[in-house]
Amino acid sequence: MINKVFLITGNKLSAFITDESSLKFSSSKSHSVEEFEEAYGKKFSLATRIKVKYESIKWIKKEEHDEKVIIRYSVFAGIPAECEFSFDHTEDVEIFFSFMEKERYFTRTHKKLTPFRAIKGYLIGLLATIGVTIFTFYMAIEIANGTAAKPKDSKGIIFNRIVGLLGTNGVVAIGAIISIYIIYKIWIRYNNPPNQTRLIPPNS
Repeated sequence: MINKVFLITGNKLSAFITDESSLKFSSSKSHSVEEFEEAYGKKFSLATRIKVKYESIKWIKKEEHDEKVIIRYSVFAGIPAECEFSFDHTEDVEIFFSFMEKERYFTRTHKKLTPFRAIKGYLIGLLATIGVTIFTFYMAIEIANGTAAKPKDSKGIIFNRIVGLLGTNGVVAIGAIISIYIIYKIWIRYNNPPNQTRLIPPNS
């Protein structure tokens, strides 16, 4: 294990450590491994805590020129899950990857993505954006006509108010801006697919 707390930025995650059997993630930042373990071990805590056992990891990947690291692992009954974050200190990327390679016997590979693999995630995002735009467009019409169903919670009320304020033109404009940005990223990545570093567990 590495006697170090890795500071990260992620969805409700701020730090993680390595131990003999797993990676431990937390939304609380600590200044030492001991402090991290003490906070992590508390029975009653509002902090987000995730434990990723080494044997449950399917792969770890990172693209060049992208700070994001993604860990795909299995949870209960083999259900896949992902942990996504960026290191606060860029030098920690190599420290972590070297640890996984040399001490946990993961195989590190470097390869250039094919054009399709480079844009696959963005294609899904584009389709989702188009779908959400169409949905909110018709919702804006219903809100303007007074035929929209009344939301059951505060989040629904806020969402309806925002859609009502935007109107059909606003919804289409925002959807178009997001779609154009995604199409631009697809064009860039398709014509110049990035290199990807991937860590694969032993015996996989």
